[in-house]
Amino acid sequence: MGSRNLVHACSFAAALAAWLSLSACASTDQRLATKGFEAIEKSQLADAERVLTEALDSNPDNPYALLNLGAVYQRTGRFDEAREMFERVIALDAQSKPAKRSWFVDPDKNLKQIAEDNLKTLPPKK
Repeated sequence: MGSRNLVHACSFAAALAAWLSLSACASTDQRLATKGFEAIEKSQLADAERVLTEALDSNPDNPYALLNLGAVYQRTGRFDEAREMFERVIALDAQSKPAKRSWFVDPDKNLKQIAEDNLKTLPPKK
């Protein structure tokens, strides 16, 4: 797999891994994080970015929104911003496991570990 495809696969894996189940009792930021993930699945990255930013306005420490927004930034070539989002997930020590996984992601990994993996796929800082 070429490096460009690997970046896209890894960023999608982060987004897919960070999907959060929508439930009647989910908070506003969780519902927005789910909506953002669904936009990523449809390759509607501008919509995903808008919704995930709104989720983080509601709760700046939502690890699902952070990880998904990092994936959006990664897929759109904004690697410094992606790095910042992944580092915030790591700093939160997000031990939650994703509700939905893909074949790209080890099913035993938590959000922090997924963020660490995605961070490793980013090009070095300039």
